[in-house]
Amino acid sequence: MEKLVYEAFKKLQKQEHLLKVIREQRGLGRITQKEFREREAEILDRYRLTVSEQRAYDLYVIMTQGRKRRK
Repeated sequence: MEKLVYEAFKKLQKQEHLLKVIREQRGLGRITQKEFREREAEILDRYRLTVSEQRAYDLYVIMTQGRKRRK
């Protein structure tokens, strides 16, 4: 499970970074709205979590929330 959580985090971090980059490009007017939507869809599709990665990530979130409440 740890490997799946690690892979999920890597994918989510890469996805968020790339989305941030294209949002900045759109905000600066370097790309059109149409191009932004195309790139966004491509990034979301490429870095989508698999079912097993999503389950492992969800379980990790539940486990860490329980730890925070106890402290």
